[in-house]
Amino acid sequence: MAGVPLAAPPGGVVSPAALGWIGAGVAALVLVNLLIAFGSRRRRRRVPPGQLREELRGEIRDGAPNVRGHVRVNPARYPGISAGEAEVIAGEEGFARQTHGTKGMWLFLRRVSD
Repeated sequence: MAGVPLAAPPGGVVSPAALGWIGAGVAALVLVNLLIAFGSRRRRRRVPPGQLREELRGEIRDGAPNVRGHVRVNPARYPGISAGEAEVIAGEEGFARQTHGTKGMWLFLRRVSD
């Protein structure tokens, strides 16, 4: 084990020109990604609010619960719908919304009836 090198072999120098091209490529990919995200968000904002509410209702009702039983919904897919409106819609479907520790997601748990 004493003769096993722990570092990369010598000669691993990268030219500044190559680094510049790599940086330009990464910047181009980031720019394209931002343009696609902006376009899809703009297109999503054109959907009527009533249709968004019905889509949210369907996702809450038909969504697959995770291990803890929560249905996870990404609020970015529903622009114009507030957290309060989502909570009302979930209540109509028989779900309760978890409000703490959600990390930006909407979490809905089916209410247990007695």
